Amino acid sequence: MGGRLASSHAGPARDSEEQIFETGAGLEIRELYRPDDIAGFDPAQDLGEPGHFPFTRGPYPGMYRERIWTRRFQVGFGSPLETNERIKYLHSQGANGFVITIDLPTSYGFDSDDPLSDGEVGVTGVPISTLEDMETLYEGFGPDSVSYALSIRPPVSSVTLAMLASVAQRRNVPFEKVIGTQQNDPFYQMSGGPLQTITQFFPLEGTLRLCIDNIEFISKNMPRLNWMVTNGYNLRETGVNAIQDGAFTLGHAFDIFRRARARGLDVDLFPRRASFFLSCSIDFFEEIAKFRAMRRLYARTMREEFGASNPECWRLRFSVQSAGNTLTRQQPEVNIIRAGVEAMAAVFGGAQSIHLCSYDEAHGLPTEESSRIALRTQQVIAYESGITKTIDPLGGSYYVETLTNRMEEAIREKLAEIDDNGGMIECIRAGWLESQINDERIRNQNDLDTRRRTLVGVNRFQIPREEEIPLKIHRIQAEQWGARRGEYLREYRVSRDQGRWADAMARLEAGWRSGENMVPLLMDALQNKVTMGECHEAMRNAQNWSFR
Repeated sequence: MGGRLASSHAGPARDSEEQIFETGAGLEIRELYRPDDIAGFDPAQDLGEPGHFPFTRGPYPGMYRERIWTRRFQVGFGSPLETNERIKYLHSQGANGFVITIDLPTSYGFDSDDPLSDGEVGVTGVPISTLEDMETLYEGFGPDSVSYALSIRPPVSSVTLAMLASVAQRRNVPFEKVIGTQQNDPFYQMSGGPLQTITQFFPLEGTLRLCIDNIEFISKNMPRLNWMVTNGYNLRETGVNAIQDGAFTLGHAFDIFRRARARGLDVDLFPRRASFFLSCSIDFFEEIAKFRAMRRLYARTMREEFGASNPECWRLRFSVQSAGNTLTRQQPEVNIIRAGVEAMAAVFGGAQSIHLCSYDEAHGLPTEESSRIALRTQQVIAYESGITKTIDPLGGSYYVETLTNRMEEAIREKLAEIDDNGGMIECIRAGWLESQINDERIRNQNDLDTRRRTLVGVNRFQIPREEEIPLKIHRIQAEQWGARRGEYLREYRVSRDQGRWADAMARLEAGWRSGENMVPLLMDALQNKVTMGECHEAMRNAQNWSFR
């Protein structure tokens, strides 16, 4: 969710000569592009064919002529039951993929009845404290039939992965048929304050270990499950530009790949199920060029730096969400148009999965009505617009190819700067990433305040607040959810075999100290009714880590 604010300055429409002819990231835009602008451009080497190196034109040969992208929606609020009901509704309307957003306590590894969870249960996502909670989320669906993406980082992602594997076992679904995504990106909220908060509750090195444990387990057992979504979206929401977005996201992924390779994992095996979660902002052509440039740069890096010989490991696959930070609280119905523009850019850019923000998300969680409009927007693009009938329809455009080249060069330069600073984790530790984010935030706000850039309804084309269309806001009753979850967990703990529970807790601590892969041990613990919070407590104890 997002919402932009700027100083209120009503004024006349800007004449064409007053426009700023540059992309959002500051790349100059010429009046007209000609063949000379791509002189030296080799179509065979730089463009290639769809589904073939360097994948500029798309990761798959047939693209949308063979399969329309996954229409994915973000769900998660109140309780697992209410979330499951929303999933069933959206599925009945044509959605075929879901991002499961968890609430704040779960994201830090706390049960719903933990004192630190008070007032936050079910507010910003769904609480998941037990294996039965995960089973409720999958009620009516099989882990082999509907794609869930769990929006979660390690260490929590290790527990949810163990939950997913356990649900598959209970449903007699072979591991090799399980689909979906474990986000599993340890970096995506590791800048500034979030870094300090996250590492207060769980040691950073332990988090990185669990990330690689997840990759190892999935690579060996679940060939259709994406083992990580490198989350560039959250970074873009902080205010960074498209160039920084591309570089920071790829930098995150490459750091994890190096760690996985150091564990002994095969570089021709595990990258096959790597995926990316990217933001698509409002600068139409810049975003298209960013996606194309990232695919090409990724393919070249995987082949040349990592030495991957399997073409499957050169293919960058990504899910796109329209930008939350382009949503406005003012005239929120205009957000429908913004999301439509961003969705089209994602399609032209070759996304495998698209999630549109609903127009009311600057005010709260989306209602069923606003979610349906976001879904219908995708369906109109997919089935009415005609832009899916040919592959890479903008390929060969003088402007698009020039911009793609410039984006790739700029992203590569920023990646070199990251490497010079010791890699992403060192950039985070040293505050370099936070400095980059803050500088860009200030630039963005100055551009809005001075009206150098237009934000419709905010710094231009305003209307009085009383003339805005009234919104139906989805409200969460935190106290109600918290009380219900507390009662549920009390009954859950009473019902379990205390001896088996204690043995499972002991095995978790012993497994951590011996260096075992934690996923099978977490599966054992969950099946013996160890809760999410208790799993984390056992792993913290094994590291002699206390925060209370």
